[in-house]
Amino acid sequence: MSVFHDSTSPVWDFLHNEWDNDVPFGRAEKVQKRASNIMKLAQENEKLKAELKAMTDRLEAAERRREQLSRKEQKILEEPSS
Repeated sequence: MSVFHDSTSPVWDFLHNEWDNDVPFGRAEKVQKRASNIMKLAQENEKLKAELKAMTDRLEAAERRREQLSRKEQKILEEPSS
């Protein structure tokens, strides 16, 4: 969920208040640029969080697989030889 779709977020409150105050053009331009930068950073943050989750999921799956193989190997080593 993007911070810009949540009307309770601090970013939304900041931007909403800045525009409601009817700020002078120069300041409004700076606020708009800042808002654009914040939006880009928020999108990048969401992308990075998704990539981190995917990497974490792959790592956990690999660790589970390694544990399964280790148990299987141990079981084979414990079997009496014929």
